[in-house]
Amino acid sequence: MTRNLVIVLLIVLLAGALGGAYFLFQHRKADQENLDRFNMAKALVESQDYGRAIKQLLPVVQYGRRFSQADAALYWLAEAYEGAGHEEAKDVWIRLAQEFPRSPYALEAQLKLARSLEKNSPAQARETYEKIAKQGNRLVQGKARVGIARTYELENNIAQAREMYYQIIQSVTDFETVAEAKDQLSKINTAMLWSPALCDFTELYTIEKGDAAVSIGQKFKTTAWFITEANKVNANSLRPGRRIKVPKEPFWIVVNKLRCRLDLLTASGKFIKWYPVGVGELSYKTPPGEYKIINKEVNPTWYRPEGGILPAGHPDNALGSRWMGIGSSLGIHGTNAPDTIGKPKSAGCIRMHNADVEELYKLVTYGTRVTIIEGTEPFPTHVSEDSQVGAAEG
Repeated sequence: MTRNLVIVLLIVLLAGALGGAYFLFQHRKADQENLDRFNMAKALVESQDYGRAIKQLLPVVQYGRRFSQADAALYWLAEAYEGAGHEEAKDVWIRLAQEFPRSPYALEAQLKLARSLEKNSPAQARETYEKIAKQGNRLVQGKARVGIARTYELENNIAQAREMYYQIIQSVTDFETVAEAKDQLSKINTAMLWSPALCDFTELYTIEKGDAAVSIGQKFKTTAWFITEANKVNANSLRPGRRIKVPKEPFWIVVNKLRCRLDLLTASGKFIKWYPVGVGELSYKTPPGEYKIINKEVNPTWYRPEGGILPAGHPDNALGSRWMGIGSSLGIHGTNAPDTIGKPKSAGCIRMHNADVEELYKLVTYGTRVTIIEGTEPFPTHVSEDSQVGAAEG
């Protein structure tokens, strides 16, 4: 009897072990299949093929917590829904934040939820961002601070938003976060710069007898265009005694080759705005250093390096609508190939979108300082008075 019980027990244990092994095998197999789907979906999201990504992720998410990266699967599904413009994204962000509160993706989900609240309820969004800023790591804190600044901007509290954006670009190290703050500051500062209202970049000047827009521009190291357009005045009707705004300091241009960005600053280094640019395909063709604008031309003629002359307006004229030379054939100019902006694709010059270079052209003048940096070194805080003119092939 005892022997029979032992045999039965052994059979039960063996069956249990075999069943457990089979279950484990099936679980590992399912987990691997889900992992393959998950990795494929991530690649599809990154290539913006959101529809196929969603199809891959839905069965993974339905498998639930049994999948080893269930929180990540929810995150990428929400990203795919968001990329496809589907309202389901918000529900998935909520589910991720609720079901996986300790996941590294949870704070990202809360950021997304706060962003979705901004338009209809800036104050509620700000409250959410403030909570996130207290519990997240530095990267998440930076993103939350940008969100807080945006909510002030949406409430038309531009001064508070602007102050926060400046704090972010001075204290945050994550480039994407700083870039978002600089993007917002660029919009705000552009409107301020071209408005007759005073801002911290400008001061009042009383027009004197004999003054002209050109002479005032020269006096304050800018252009007649800025004097007339920013003050909404006619160059031929400048009345003595009238007060207009002028730059408080000269402008300063810093070109970051690594980021393919041109920062417009005050001479003392305060950020005004930035523009995307194209730089030399071969790094040495856009040598770092200190330069000055030495010539300017509207609708420039292009003297091609390989020979031949292309007049302004010619579709193959690579200089676009404006040219600002900074030494030899090196310059800042427009382009006939806007798809190259943001990339190292030029023969050495700094390329800009035509609309951007036309605006910059109206602000800076002969002698304006230009600093070119690689982008791996610390951002310069000032420019030496003894700037040397450089040279490179255009």
